[in-house]
Amino acid sequence: MGKAARFACILTPMLMTLASIVCTVLIMAGGTNKGNTWTTNIYFLKIDTRSIITQETLSLVPGTTIDDVKTGFKGGELLGLDDFYTAHLWNYCSGNITAEGSKESWKVTECAKPKTTFHFDVYEIFKLDSDANGKNGLTENDIPSAVRKVDNAIKVVSNVMVAMFCLGLVALVVTFVVGWFGLMSRWGSCVTTIFADIAFLFTLSASIMATALYVTLKQGFNKGLEDFGAVATLNNRTLTIMWLAVGFAFGACLFWMFSTCCCSGRSRKIMGHNDRSGAGGYEKAPYTYERVSAPYAPTSQVHAPGAQAAVGYEPYRHAGAQ
Repeated sequence: MGKAARFACILTPMLMTLASIVCTVLIMAGGTNKGNTWTTNIYFLKIDTRSIITQETLSLVPGTTIDDVKTGFKGGELLGLDDFYTAHLWNYCSGNITAEGSKESWKVTECAKPKTTFHFDVYEIFKLDSDANGKNGLTENDIPSAVRKVDNAIKVVSNVMVAMFCLGLVALVVTFVVGWFGLMSRWGSCVTTIFADIAFLFTLSASIMATALYVTLKQGFNKGLEDFGAVATLNNRTLTIMWLAVGFAFGACLFWMFSTCCCSGRSRKIMGHNDRSGAGGYEKAPYTYERVSAPYAPTSQVHAPGAQAAVGYEPYRHAGAQ
């Protein structure tokens, strides 16, 4: 297979690896800049707190009970909370919702400082904002029990998930760099395949953890919707980008593996050298006999034009003439 075919064989997994890197970077950039809508829109879970119902919020409206609560009850505002909160990989963001005709505008106003040990602790986040605004009516018992039960698991899974994303990104970058050596030989493709497999496993593990974690949180909030009033939704855009990273990483693994056995890996061919020799253009096989000139053979004599070469001594010829 020629160098053009080899290049095409390597180009496909290289582009897939690059695409997986881009998708992973987008996930990791989510929530890092509150002024950039691209990053603030990359979140896993969003919680609408406008209609939160607690005993404290009900007591602030005399004569109101849980059965009396209807659409338009601003429980989150009474507790000093923002209208919504979004969970990202490194931090959380919050903001306000304003009505613009028949549509609602969701604008992020604040993002927490990113940190590797972040986990989406709903009670601590809500309490922090509530206390900051001079309201302390939110208690831990107000948080749905389905969410409180998995709080410790959320912390552990979040920390491991962040580590998997970081290791996956490092492995993808290494795969992309080492992949250029795969253009030279099959050994290069073999080494690159190992890094591609590692990158895929890390990316897959991180995506599984993120999906399981935030699906569980969503179900926990919505299960307690009647008693708590907070509405949780997943961000399909983020999940799509995340699983695209996994798909591209998996495709890169397959093509790198394919390049180790089905594409020519001779570095001389790839670099444009020709192994053929001789006037006939044949290729010599190793360990074959080739005749060479005798080291002590007399060199041919050069004669002047028109001169006749002298006949050498031939004893048998003279013997026959007699």
